[in-house]
Amino acid sequence: MFRYRVSYRNYTLCKGGIGLAYLWYVSDFLRIHLAAWAHPSRLLLNPAGMTFVGSSYFDPILREYAELLNGKAAVWTFVAISPVAVGLYLWGRRRWLQLGVGAWMSFSMIGLCSLSGDFASSADLWLHYDILAYTLAALTVRGNEWSDYEPGVSRAAWRKNATVGSLYAALLVCVQFAVYVFAGVNKLVFGWAPWTSGTALQNLAFDSSVHDFVRGTHVPYAVSLVLCYVTLFQRLVVPFGFFWSKSRLWSALILGVMHVIYAVLMSVNLFPVVGLSSLLLVWPPRATSVSTPKHPSRSTGLRTPLRRDARTRLQILAVGLFVSWLLLEPIRLTASGAMPWENKLMVVPAWRMFADGGVAAGGAWRLLFLTRHGKVDVTEMSLESLPHLWRDRFLVDMIFHELATNDVGPNSLTRSLLLTTEETYRLRERQRGADPMVLRPSFDLYFKK
Repeated sequence: MFRYRVSYRNYTLCKGGIGLAYLWYVSDFLRIHLAAWAHPSRLLLNPAGMTFVGSSYFDPILREYAELLNGKAAVWTFVAISPVAVGLYLWGRRRWLQLGVGAWMSFSMIGLCSLSGDFASSADLWLHYDILAYTLAALTVRGNEWSDYEPGVSRAAWRKNATVGSLYAALLVCVQFAVYVFAGVNKLVFGWAPWTSGTALQNLAFDSSVHDFVRGTHVPYAVSLVLCYVTLFQRLVVPFGFFWSKSRLWSALILGVMHVIYAVLMSVNLFPVVGLSSLLLVWPPRATSVSTPKHPSRSTGLRTPLRRDARTRLQILAVGLFVSWLLLEPIRLTASGAMPWENKLMVVPAWRMFADGGVAAGGAWRLLFLTRHGKVDVTEMSLESLPHLWRDRFLVDMIFHELATNDVGPNSLTRSLLLTTEETYRLRERQRGADPMVLRPSFDLYFKK
């Protein structure tokens, strides 16, 4: 029960894509940590005032653990073990070993992100859900069925390319269904006007995620209008085709083309990798190649039916809770914010990718210092400590939104940026024998549209 029919090759390639995305994630956060160690900054790995569960008692304790997990020893351990974990994930044998592999991959993602969540993207959350789904499958599938329905890498199995009925594949399809559908729902909730009036794509042409070679391109209104409704159709209608054999091919093709276009036009690096990998499962298998279990039952004795019933009930309960969370929690998040622990455990199913229709796209800021010699633009200096990744734009955009909404309290990113830049400016001015005095800092907001 709870199985999704998929070809062995697509199942294996999907796991390969998820493993690649995980290694990419680890590499990105290693670079974030290297930047933080080379240029200590309040913008990077700053636990001050960070909320984990919203408890004045537990938060200080959890901050200490988070600092430990972001130390050099722990980070390099995560990095060193990551290729081994991916190798075991692809090998796929021994259910309890795979349970440990999934748990470790999840733990490493949470640990690496625990003090630098501002650099995390929705694609990271999607990837983490895919890994949690693997852990759940390893926990609930019967041991004598794991090798039959959740097969690992095998040359013989690759040549045969049989169809398998996989619980893990079923969970991944549920995850991507929720991602697409609620991305569409949130576009209607948070960006009804631009998405239904057809201006969203015109706005998003100026978004910071768009590659330089197309950023600022004029999109004719008629084209934008059509593409807005195509986008809504892709999100709100196409994913339902995942669950009907006759429509699976078209669903995979339509959304696959979308991801390829995103990869060409936008810097959303992990998103196409995770998306295309998941869509491999939707691609329908050959009707003639069906895998039959090698070991229908390895248990004997009077207690076998009772054990099977208990395992079945556990699977129904666990899968039911997982799917219910995927479908119900996004509804709650349309009306209220995520709980602190959801953010820290990377389980916030808030799929709001470009949900506002780009109403703030093109917004940028400059940091200016008024000195005794006049105004000095220190914007580049303020961003020197960043890791210079595609993820930098998340933090830069958050600072813009804080400034636009005047949300610049003591623990804000804006405040951290300002203090760090003032310290750097004064130090460099002293080194060159100049006046380090900053009379007044100010931010200049502007739009590139």
